[in-house]
Amino acid sequence: MKRKLTILLALLFVGIGLVMAQTQVRGTIVDDNGEPVIGATILIKGTYQGTVTDIDGNFLLTAPTGGTLVVSYVGYVTEEVPVTAQVMVTLTSDTELLDEIVVVGYGTQRKRDVTSSISQIKGDDLSSKASPSFMQQLAGRASGVQVIAPSGDVTQPPRVIIRGVGTISSSSAPLYVINGVPVTSGNVGYSYSNNNALADINPSDIESFEILKDGAATAIYGSRAANGVVLITTKQGKQGAAKISYDSWMGWSKASKLYDLLNAEEFVTIANEKYTNSAGNPQASMDANGTDTNWYDHVFRTGFQHSHTVSISGATPQTQYFLSAGYTDQKGLAINNEYSRYTFYARAEHKFLKDYVTAGFSLNASNQVNTGPVKGTNSISDNMYASSRMLPNVAVYNPDDPTGFNIDANDRKSLAKGPNNRTIENTIPNIVWVLKNNKQSNTSYRLLPTANIDIKPASWLMYRMLVGADVNLMDDSYVWKPESGDGFGYKGLVNRSSLKRQRWNFQNILSVNKSFGSHNLDATAVAEWTNYTYNRFTAGARDFSDPFFVDEIISDTYVTQSSGGSVTTNGLASYIFRANYNYNSIFYLGGSVRRDGISNLHKDNRWGTFYGGSAAIRISAMDFWSKSPINDIVSDFRLRGSFAEVGNDRLSGDFMFQDIFAGQKYGDQPGIAYYQAGNPALRWEKQKILDFGFDAAFLQNRFNLVFAYWQKDNSDIVLDVPTPPSLGIPWNRIAQNYGEIANSGIELEIGGNIIQNKDFIWKTAFNFSTQKSEVVTLVNDIPYEHYILREGEAVNALWGYKYAGVNAKNGNPMYYKKDGSIVQGNITNSVYYVYNPNDPGELDERLNLVEEDKVILGNSLPTWFGGWDNTFTYKNFDLNVFVRFSGGNKIANVTRRDMLDQGFTNSSTEILDRWQSEANPGNGDVPKLWYGKGGFINRTGEGTSRWIEDGDFLKLQNLSIGYNLPKNISSMLWIEKARIYLQAQNLATFTKYTGLDPEGYTVVPGVDWNGNPQQRTFLIGLNIGF
Repeated sequence: MKRKLTILLALLFVGIGLVMAQTQVRGTIVDDNGEPVIGATILIKGTYQGTVTDIDGNFLLTAPTGGTLVVSYVGYVTEEVPVTAQVMVTLTSDTELLDEIVVVGYGTQRKRDVTSSISQIKGDDLSSKASPSFMQQLAGRASGVQVIAPSGDVTQPPRVIIRGVGTISSSSAPLYVINGVPVTSGNVGYSYSNNNALADINPSDIESFEILKDGAATAIYGSRAANGVVLITTKQGKQGAAKISYDSWMGWSKASKLYDLLNAEEFVTIANEKYTNSAGNPQASMDANGTDTNWYDHVFRTGFQHSHTVSISGATPQTQYFLSAGYTDQKGLAINNEYSRYTFYARAEHKFLKDYVTAGFSLNASNQVNTGPVKGTNSISDNMYASSRMLPNVAVYNPDDPTGFNIDANDRKSLAKGPNNRTIENTIPNIVWVLKNNKQSNTSYRLLPTANIDIKPASWLMYRMLVGADVNLMDDSYVWKPESGDGFGYKGLVNRSSLKRQRWNFQNILSVNKSFGSHNLDATAVAEWTNYTYNRFTAGARDFSDPFFVDEIISDTYVTQSSGGSVTTNGLASYIFRANYNYNSIFYLGGSVRRDGISNLHKDNRWGTFYGGSAAIRISAMDFWSKSPINDIVSDFRLRGSFAEVGNDRLSGDFMFQDIFAGQKYGDQPGIAYYQAGNPALRWEKQKILDFGFDAAFLQNRFNLVFAYWQKDNSDIVLDVPTPPSLGIPWNRIAQNYGEIANSGIELEIGGNIIQNKDFIWKTAFNFSTQKSEVVTLVNDIPYEHYILREGEAVNALWGYKYAGVNAKNGNPMYYKKDGSIVQGNITNSVYYVYNPNDPGELDERLNLVEEDKVILGNSLPTWFGGWDNTFTYKNFDLNVFVRFSGGNKIANVTRRDMLDQGFTNSSTEILDRWQSEANPGNGDVPKLWYGKGGFINRTGEGTSRWIEDGDFLKLQNLSIGYNLPKNISSMLWIEKARIYLQAQNLATFTKYTGLDPEGYTVVPGVDWNGNPQQRTFLIGLNIGF
């Protein structure tokens, strides 16, 4: 109580002082050239009271006598001056802002001197968007970068694509480099589990991201640069006393959307109509209790997540340090999807021997534990597939069953019949029992240590030795209980795997940075070696003596066992040189060359040379520009261009140049068999890159604009080329360099402070990108169920038959032939006939659909996308609104097809619009119902335009509002800063797509097949600094 009274009295005396002693201040603000600064902000220190300068740089303000004025403007150093009657302030250009550093491969550069295409994202911009992993928050933040989250599974990593897909048979993911060391990324889970390798990094520990996009930026990474490079720099201590911070948030999530399913009465009607139309007897009925089960209510829940990070940091002239510890826990939407993570991060550097030598280290240690749905031997145990097909007239639980769940008494693998005359189609199990009893678990431990010694004998010369490692230990298991579901036929099944990944990296770097008058030169030479080893051991057991033992593999408790394992190792040796020159920051030239040798290519093709170059000219620094009126508007303008040839070392298999013999049993006897035909002529995949653009800044760097046009041509793509069976080659295929892909696009980024005055700031950042892909060369078409690789078409173009709707006369589905004619599929005998518009019911002339009738139905990849981030600050309040958009693509909604199946399962409400008679033809899209004819009616196993939908969307990705505790109050509480905020993520999606989410996919982007729903999350967070 005494403390509260003291604070109240202090605030009262301050208020009295401000009223009693005031001075009217007249002033002028000019820049270092003597020109007036328009719109400069003048605040009374310690308050939000103030004003802004007029068109002549003048201002008038009443301020407390003896107080201090704080003068600021974007691009200039903030000044503090005492309160006097007359004030004249000269603002100097903020050289620290002009000299802002950007991390590039094996070094750094001044941002204004970078001649390549690099997008920089500050870590604080992402860590303020609460999320267990930084990857989802990268979406929409940088031009040319797509981040696609396939589902709401909390452990599944998103897919990241930088400037288009550049390969066919291998991964298109970029290379990730943390503090100079390449690391493992992607989904490193095993069997039925997911494990996002980059989720090991606490977003609160990240200082910045640099996304290298063009050839000049990526060429220094040579054979690993074809898919772009993401450089991640973690935080380090800053000069000053020790600072302690605590960041915490917690939130609740719901499915952003679920399918509309039939209720019990509707299901009975539809199910019986399927049977009666096919001359069968009705099979479905309601029970006496009127059971109407929404299975989604039992499978999905309100998710909950919370995260906590504590850090301490500081620095002296000789030593800097940063330590943090974090804990995150997340319960996903599905009842068995959970995730937890512990992280520890440390980074320190110390200078000694008169600052000639600097020693440093960093360590990121983490432990992930995640559980998720066990999908079983096929899709029937998948939580989304099964819950959407469960019979709504059957209850979840049955107290009379030994398990307490409704499981069929005769077929223990299946859901119980309930009041129906038969069990569910495909013996789909009671999905709630499956999710609560079958277990999948993945536990990983990861260490990312680095150590470096820097020797700087002169201000312009430095040698660095860097050693880094990426060590990951993982235990993976899944358990199928014997009482029902997939484990029933096995009498219980357990599988356990132990995996170990080690990546070691050793670098020697020599850097020169020297100026000779107006001539500036920097050069870097690097020798680097990398070694990677992967070990896996797996053991399994089935046919258990008792369900009690079906959690572990215990000797003598099972009949059948299995085991296996593998070892993979490879290495990479590299020699690199880069040089950059500029004349007075006006004319720029730069280039790099890298020589890579990789162990998984034949010795004659093992080494490759990769190079890149760039040039730029700062036109705004020339006299004709700087002395003209345009300089008052466009304060910086630079043209740039670059070219490069890089490679892709991510071949679809290890040691594809070698003939390989693998383990093969002959009966019960172990042996070996010819497994792979090697191709010693196999080479790197190549990529040639061109990039042209300009960078511009307006109104003394208040706004900035970046534009680029890029083009990438990928050649020597590795494909499995068919071989004649007479050659006796395994699988009748051999890897060859044959394919070619072309990508191109434009990028635009605009950002800056739209409004900045004493009380209000509006900061915006907008980016927009286009991309076009084309398969230039293939051996032959590579068709899949819903997409195809074909010369002249986009990568993974959707294809299939063109749907012509329902024949209103008889309810048959109709399709277009290649020549434009129409055939109708007679449901009763599964035969196609020529459609005669003059006599729609005629079924005389047979004419089959053949593969040649299939056509391209759309592009599965967006052709345009972007994001718009806006932050509004009013005094102590801040509001952030972030939207993302994407479009130009199509989606194969295969889930929609499966939910219109003709079997004894539940369906979506779309089936209510089916054809019933000539007088009641429905919506013209859903044919006549007929039990057992789903494959024929819906063309299951092939694509059709019936399931193709527009993928355009606009998402309100983030909406947050925060409040910062005023400094005059926080200082009394011994707090440097404090902020509390409310945040909503994935708040709304505006789209014509009828599926759960236009970005969802399970096979490849553009094919939506029983994916889990995305999360809509609401959070509250707190940031405190001491």
